[in-house]
Amino acid sequence: MPQQRLLDDLNTSLVANLHHLGEEFMPLTEVRILYPSGEKDIALSSHVRKSSILFVAEKSAGQPERNGGREAKGHPSRIKKPLGVKVHMSPYTIEGKMHVGSWQELAQALDGDKSFLPMTDVVISPVLLSGESTFSFVAVNKDQIVHIGELSEALQRLRQDAQRVLSAG
Repeated sequence: MPQQRLLDDLNTSLVANLHHLGEEFMPLTEVRILYPSGEKDIALSSHVRKSSILFVAEKSAGQPERNGGREAKGHPSRIKKPLGVKVHMSPYTIEGKMHVGSWQELAQALDGDKSFLPMTDVVISPVLLSGESTFSFVAVNKDQIVHIGELSEALQRLRQDAQRVLSAG
């Protein structure tokens, strides 16, 4: 639905027909499943335990556009700042910008009450089973993080420049 955001659905429950859904399990429809063995499957519906999710990567260009710049009902705008981070969660490394409150440092965001943390401009390695490795938005399950480190701005610029060279060549 236009007023729903992926990150909010992961961090809270959904309301459908006046019933709360998705407290512990994320309901999905029209699911394409890729198994590590290479086998593929399609399910009309599926429920995935939120605590077992490593991360959720959004394939679209991002959040839906808002009419006239107004925020969706129930999702007030908060000023956030991006922190360059490198997240290690077996078997993946996720590098990008984690968005935290303008007053927060990384440690405060990690100790907050949200289970999934927002990241943008993300590179995931090794590449996913789908063959993809770059995403504009990823929600990372902080309970699955083994190690996370903040990157210096100089290192972030070097990596971005290297990515541009590789993309162009």
